[in-house]
Parts: sequence; C-alpha cells; structure tokens
Amino acid sequence: MNSSNKGDSLEDAFYRYLLDQKASGELIFGTYPPEASEIFQKKKYYCKDREDNVEFDIVIEVRAKGRLSPQLYVLFECKNYAGSVPELYVNDFSSKIGRIFPHSAKGVMVVSSRLQSGAEKVARNKGLGIVKYDELGLDIIADRKGRPYIEHGFVQSQIFQSDAASKSLKFSAYYDGKFFGSIDQLLGNLHRELSGDAEESPVAIPFISADTIKKAARDALLLIGYDGGPVDLERICSAHSLHLEVSDRDFRDIDGTLILGTAHFKRKQIVVNANGNRYRERFTLAHEIGHFALQHQLYLSSENIIERDLMITRETEASFNIERLEYQANAFSSNLILPDDIFKRMTAEYRRNLGIRDRGHGYIFVDDQPSNIADYDQLLSNLSTYFEVSKRAVEVKFRHLEMLTDLRKRNRKQPIAHVLENLISRRIP
Repeated sequence: MNSSNKGDSLEDAFYRYLLDQKASGELIFGTYPPEASEIFQKKKYYCKDREDNVEFDIVIEVRAKGRLSPQLYVLFECKNYAGSVPELYVNDFSSKIGRIFPHSAKGVMVVSSRLQSGAEKVARNKGLGIVKYDELGLDIIADRKGRPYIEHGFVQSQIFQSDAASKSLKFSAYYDGKFFGSIDQLLGNLHRELSGDAEESPVAIPFISADTIKKAARDALLLIGYDGGPVDLERICSAHSLHLEVSDRDFRDIDGTLILGTAHFKRKQIVVNANGNRYRERFTLAHEIGHFALQHQLYLSSENIIERDLMITRETEASFNIERLEYQANAFSSNLILPDDIFKRMTAEYRRNLGIRDRGHGYIFVDDQPSNIADYDQLLSNLSTYFEVSKRAVEVKFRHLEMLTDLRKRNRKQPIAHVLENLISRRIP
C-alpha cells in the first residue's frame, strides 16, 4: 500500500468514526445536540491568497443554536506515518489554516502511531492538536458530564513514546498541554463556551470485592447447571445472549501488539483470536465474558484484550481505571474456569487416588524427593485434563487457596504475574 492509500485509509476510518459518534448522539458532549455539528470529508474553502479553493481532509463545523455560520471549525489533517510526522507537513498545515481561517478555527493532526516527545513542542508552538486513532483500539463510552473514566496519564502513554506501551485506545488526543480520551473532551477544550467552565476530574471505576466477583462467576455457572468437568464457555455465552466468534486471525493494533480477543458491548459480541493456543483461548473467552457479567459496558463501547492485560492480577497493580477493569475480568475468569467447590472436590479425589496424605507438612506437599515430585506432577496433570487448563493454572489455584506447601529447591516464589505469563504462553503439544 503506497503512502497516499495509507493516508486515505486512516482518513476514511477516522471519518466513519466521527459519523458514528454523531449518529449515536455522542459528538457534542451533551451541551450541544449532534445536529449542531456537520462533518465533511475533502471539503474545500476559498483562499484569497491563492484565488482558489483549498481542500481539508476532514472538517467539523459547529454552529450555535440559531446561527447560520459556524461558530467553530475543527480541521483534521490525516498522516498515516510509522513514526513522527515531518515538521514540513506540520508547518504547511498550520499555514494553510492561517490563510483561510484567521479566527475560530482549530487544527488537529491525526496520526497512526506514537510520536517522539519533540512533537509536543511542535504542536504547541503551532497551536495544533494531535490525535492518535486506532480503528482496532478499545473504545470508551463518550464522556458524560461528571464521568470521564480515562485518566490523562493513560492517554499520554497513547500518543507519545514511553517505556511501557499500553493497550491502544481508539481515540486519544493532545492539545495545549492537555490529554483527552474522547472527541467530546477535545472539542470542549477547543471552544470553552461549548464545554462550560467546570474542569472535571476523572471518576474512578468502582471497586468490586473478591466475593462479589466470585458470586458473578457462580451465577454464570448456575445458568448452565454446571456440576463438573471443563466449563462449557460457549453455553455460558448463549445463556447471556452473547454472540461468539472464534478465529485464528492475527489481529494487531497499530503499535503491533497482538489482540487476543475483543468484546463489542453494543452488539453483545465476543471475538476470540485463538491462534492455536487452546489454554489461552479459554482464559481469554472467560475474561471477555467477565466484562459483560460485571457490567463493564457502563464504561466501554468495545474492549480488546492483549497479553499484558492477563498480567494484572492484583487490585493494587491497577494503575489506571482501565486496568482495574482488566483485573476484575481476570479475577472473574479464574473463578469461572476453576470453580472453588468443584476444584476442591476433584483435588481431594485425585489426591486420595494417588495416596497423597498430609503427614504434617501440608495438604499438598512437594519437595525434591522423586516420589513426591512424581505424585505432585500426576496430580497437576489429572486436574489439568479434567478442567482443560494448564498445569500452571492449577498450581496458581493451589497457591491462591493455600493448599500447597512447596519446598523444592529449584522452586522460587514467583510473582503471580510471571506465573500467568507462563500460563498464557504455553501451547498444547
């Protein structure tokens, strides 16, 4: 694909996104109705200096009630570059705006990748905004008054290069030193009259207790009358009226990060990209079911899961609101695919069959003696086969339920995040 076609592809996708926002009533952030804005692609405006029309990629014209002429022009220039946009294009775009719109116009560069930090200075000096748009990124609910859930720090990590790239947002923006997670927030900042005077602080995603998450998982299991064996996740999807699609497609966001699955809340759809890994596929599917069961559609229009999300295993590790949602979905997934009561029952049965007894060292004990290692490995294998999960997942469950005493010299107490990394990376032989 040549550079022109790449640019058109980004422009077309971003144009459709703006039209969708307007159609759903989410474009003019509650202060002005959507009909107060008109969205144009390839619109031309007359330039006196050139005595000819000049074309802009995408334009939003915002009109106050009762006014015929626009109160604000928001002009978007789309550049589908792998890295930073050359300064020449920034200067040309700024000059083009200045020649035609001396007042009441704001320019925004739309790019497809994170920028070097120097781009911030260029944008500030030229009075331009920056939008990073990723059609495959997660899409938050357009911010309602008093309900901006995405912190500025998370959005900043989307636009400028950082040591740890995070999950990609569909829309992220920077303007005049501030960061925005929705088009509504951006437009409001571009014209203060449209957004009011109040500066709203991010609202935290509510805390959900471990018991509440476990109950949600139990409720899902009750819907299918689960009484043992590998949990039928497809039936749970059907019971929740969720449309499931499983494929081996290699989906990646514009940062190259592999997307394991997606939840589309408006159309109640889950897409799992299995890539031949049965264990990871099941955990991903249970994770996405968790988003629906825990009512995360209150905060998101769509959500993607990447491998890094599966490492968020403690509430204290959730640095951002969006990570708290991922932690909650992970906790739900673990309780769904390894239900406590059945897990304990089957552990007791296999333990008894293998002749494993508590000799004062713990309910399940393993050290470096070959016989103990063999029994322990067989116990893991039996439970892994029964629930269709990895041995690592079973071991994590043992530790979580405080059922295991592990005195092997080679064993080191690993952070749960590292254990899960082994879990999701393992492939079926």
